[in-house]
Formats: sequence, C-alpha cells, structure tokens
Amino acid sequence: MILPRLLIAGTHSGVGKTTVTLALLAAFRSRKLQVQPFKVGPDFIDPGYHQLASGRASRNLDGWMLGAVLNRMIFQRAAQDADLSIIEGVMGLFDGSSPINEIGSSAEMAKQLNAPVLLVVDGSAMARSAAAMVLGYSSFDSDIHIAGVVFNRVNSDDHYRLLKDAVEKETNVPAMGYFPQESNLTISDRHLGLRTG
Repeated sequence: MILPRLLIAGTHSGVGKTTVTLALLAAFRSRKLQVQPFKVGPDFIDPGYHQLASGRASRNLDGWMLGAVLNRMIFQRAAQDADLSIIEGVMGLFDGSSPINEIGSSAEMAKQLNAPVLLVVDGSAMARSAAAMVLGYSSFDSDIHIAGVVFNRVNSDDHYRLLKDAVEKETNVPAMGYFPQESNLTISDRHLGLRTG
C-alpha cells in the first residue's frame, strides 16, 4: 500500500518551509484529515510546532544519521494510520552534509521515501527570474519530482500572476498558490533554528 506523502522543500534556508508546512498541516486537520508530520534532520523546534498544528507527534528523519532503512521504517510506522504525511525538509532542497553529494539533504529524503516535492520559493522582488530558479531546481536531479511550487512573500495577486505565468510557461511545474508579504506570517529564526518565543 502506498501511503500518501508530500515533502516541503525550499530553495534555501529561511524561505518559509515551516510557514507552508504549518499552514498545510492546519488546513488538512481542519478538514478532519489525519496528517502525520515529519521533519528532516535533528531539529526539535519545528516538530513541536508540527504537533500543535496537526495534533500528532512529529517524527525526525535523517539521511546522514539514520540511513534509508531506518528512515523508511520510522515513516511507515508513523504514517500507517494517516490520510497524508507532510515532511518538512531541511535547508535548501539539495543542501546536506557535503557540497558534493546529497547525504543528509531533503533531496535524499525525497528519494528514500519516493515523495513528491512542493518547492517553496521566496517570490519577493522577482518575476521571470522565478522561472529560471524553478527550472534549475526541477532539472538538477531527474530522480526528484517537483510536483508544484508555492511562492512566499508575494506582494499582491498581480505579482503572483506574474510569477505563476513565468514559471508555467518555462517549466512543467505548476504554481499552486502563494503566501503574502506579511510580518504576522513570519516565524523569526536564529542560527540553530526557529525562535520559540
């Protein structure tokens, strides 16, 4: 049985992966769905937020420390009674423990779990360049399936339409929506992760 799953990845750290992840967890929960959250990496702050949004304990997955077999076991065990699993990535999609391989990266986890990727892009101060960015991410590794893109920090509906039109004309990746540029949608961070208060 294939367990529905989606990995939320960003182009880089601070792009809004956690904001998007929490919004999706809360939205699916409000529709009475059981959504199982996961976090790539040893982070303990994000999973606490995941649990508040989903009502379920979040589990850590880590390609560098745990390996594929254990990651798949943790995923299967936690996700078996869920309608959907949402996996929040770490750093940028292809960033991991080394600049020359995928170990510890969100991309590695997407492969280990055969998970489609929703790519979070900071849309502020961009238009057509967003298409070049998404094209690069979607073609960098043919084993990664970027199923859609969501833009964060977008200035207006018109700005989103520019981003959407550019990306959908130049790539095969659909634009799924956006989050506006609003300070109350921002979770402050520090060098080790999100601030808790």
